Amino acid sequence: MRIRDLILPEDKVFFTLFAQMAEKITEAATTLNEITHELPGGTEKGHRVRQIEHQGDEITRKIFEQLDESLITPLEPEEISRLGPVLDDVLDKIDWVTHQICNYGIPGSNDVLKEYSYLILLTSTEISKAIQSLSSLKNPDDVKIHALEISRLYNLSTELLSRAILELFKTQDLLIIIKLKDIYEGLAKVMEKCNDVGHALSDIAMAHA
Repeated sequence: MRIRDLILPEDKVFFTLFAQMAEKITEAATTLNEITHELPGGTEKGHRVRQIEHQGDEITRKIFEQLDESLITPLEPEEISRLGPVLDDVLDKIDWVTHQICNYGIPGSNDVLKEYSYLILLTSTEISKAIQSLSSLKNPDDVKIHALEISRLYNLSTELLSRAILELFKTQDLLIIIKLKDIYEGLAKVMEKCNDVGHALSDIAMAHA
């Protein structure tokens, strides 16, 4: 036990706020997945993701407010100030790519859009599980297991992007090529940010092993 833990009790509110952020990420990812499976319908759900993103901004603000007010924290302050923003980044990127999908006038869905959004949904579940394990840190290996799965899903997404771009350039419609390439790259940025979350979680777990 650390000496500071004997002086003041740890403020567990951060784990609650991180769990709330993970929940918002899963909500947004679920909605994105629904949209990609319903195109050209379902675009009216885009406003739901925008609302979730705003809620995530508010949670992030609370994290930093609490960090400024807390005398003692369950994680190192730099760990909290790293994890909060990367979680927020995931929500920001989901919101942006949802905006692209809903406003580009895509005539219908395809396997790439469905598979990419499903990978994002799976990754959001792993983020939630990792943060749940983080709340106790009794077994940091549990956090690392979920972080490794996030990394595996990210690697799958990079392979998907490579295949998707190659296939896309076989299309004759130049406008569709431009739109879908932009959307695919937006989906890739979501997974990049998810992978950043995985790195942050893994580093925290290693530091507390």
